[in-house]
Amino acid sequence: MPEPEGPSGRDYLAAVLAGRIPGPPYASLLNMRLTAFAEGSATFEMQVREEHYNPNQVVHGGAIASIADSAMGLAVFSTLSPSENFTTAEFKVNFLRPLTVESGTLRSTGKVIHRGRQVAVAEANVVDGKNQLVAYATSTNLILPRRGELSVVEAPTEAAQPPAPRFDAPPSPLEHSPTSATPSQPSLPPIAAAPLAQGKRRVRVSVGDIAYLRKGQGPPVVLIHGIPSSSYLWRDLIDPLAEHFDVLAPDLVGYGDSDKRLDADLSVAAQARYLVAFMESLGVHRAAVIGHDIGGGIAQLIAVDAPGRVAKLVLIDSIVDNAWPIPEIARLKEPAWDQIMVGLDLRAGLRKGLEAGITTPDRVTDELVDEWVRPFNDVAGRRAYLRAARALNNRDLVSRSRHIDELDIPTLVLWGANDRFLEPRWGEHLKGKLRNAKLQVLDPGGHFLPLDRPDVVSAAVTEFLTAS
Repeated sequence: MPEPEGPSGRDYLAAVLAGRIPGPPYASLLNMRLTAFAEGSATFEMQVREEHYNPNQVVHGGAIASIADSAMGLAVFSTLSPSENFTTAEFKVNFLRPLTVESGTLRSTGKVIHRGRQVAVAEANVVDGKNQLVAYATSTNLILPRRGELSVVEAPTEAAQPPAPRFDAPPSPLEHSPTSATPSQPSLPPIAAAPLAQGKRRVRVSVGDIAYLRKGQGPPVVLIHGIPSSSYLWRDLIDPLAEHFDVLAPDLVGYGDSDKRLDADLSVAAQARYLVAFMESLGVHRAAVIGHDIGGGIAQLIAVDAPGRVAKLVLIDSIVDNAWPIPEIARLKEPAWDQIMVGLDLRAGLRKGLEAGITTPDRVTDELVDEWVRPFNDVAGRRAYLRAARALNNRDLVSRSRHIDELDIPTLVLWGANDRFLEPRWGEHLKGKLRNAKLQVLDPGGHFLPLDRPDVVSAAVTEFLTAS
């Protein structure tokens, strides 16, 4: 009798990535985790630890080979039908440089370069935290009939069995977990979500859920906000852009309605990795990427690390080199803010920032301020805001400056002539860095151009993205 069919490879991997089923114990043993996949590709990350060392005090070649083998294996697995399985028949790896704990997080993306009925051939690069190539691997894999059924049912609760090893980061408290009230933690009136924000969907990446808005049809466009905003920054651009494009506006991890885990890395470099995983999860393989403020820095790093994913770039009043964080954000690293933030009502400060960043009269409304404040309104939210601010370090861009200089992706740089946070000279500087960029300065225009001059911004962006 034929074997019962289970889920496809993509369905099974989606369940692993979503945390509905455990990943292989071996991945947990080596501190590896699946961060993204699409049909024919898969990406793993592994934080280098001293436990990975050989007697020469560098990472054992077997650990490096394992992350490459896992990436290639799951890349092949993502192509399997419900009736198929596979096994590796041949594996080859070239080691290019030694690794230590200073090498940071390893990342390996496996890709299927040939898929036949019986044989699949895959390749994988392994890069370190500085995006230096450290190993290259290839594998030949045999496609087999599936024996037994893979299950994607919900895993039993922890009360029913010991926690199973997973690809995802270890469980941790979410920032929106209940927090006991004390006299120093005043209770602020709850703020209802704006109508636009009520329509958000959610997708799971390695550090939790990313909330996002999606509208329209056509070529994909990903909108990346900055600090201290959310996808609401794009409220006046989503509809006009959706007339021509499939518009996706995520809340960054730690911002808006996305998860605010205590252990999540909220740096610009980490956010770039999360958004690549976000695109993978939604099947968006190539898109125009539009970034504002730190979102512009995230967009630059996505373009550097995954240039094939970025069709065009639009950078709006973007961070660049060492022009950030601005003093108002940098000062939040001082220890005194740990206590100050507990009892602070952010409304006055965030309104003041909006008023400084918008030149058009009457654009700063109570509704706008409410949605700006809402994700950070309770004590847990304010602490999340503090963590997000403290995670910003210009080394994320400075260390990649040479790679950013080499970008040849068509880029539109939009800048407000009256930007009080990032002066217009930084727009000129950014245009000069990039090989294929043009600059448009909007006068008048402040830092928050998508809110300040939405009609002009949407027209400029549409013209740029639709031009051949």
